[in-house]
Amino acid sequence: MRAVKFCENNLRRTTSEQAKETLEKEYSELVNVYETGCFRRCLRCRVKPFCQIQLQTIEAEDAEALVEKVIR
Repeated sequence: MRAVKFCENNLRRTTSEQAKETLEKEYSELVNVYETGCFRRCLRCRVKPFCQIQLQTIEAEDAEALVEKVIR
């Protein structure tokens, strides 16, 4: 299982919350989802949903695209 970490600030400002919920409900057998503190990506935080898998940041235009990138 892969650990997917979401920035708490990004969850409030973009559609990341939808992506997080989808991963928790539909893909719980593939990923462990965590909400963590600030990732220090302030310029991107308000614009696009993103998450981290290991130390790699994954961005997308919307929640659906982010889920697709995570489960690939």
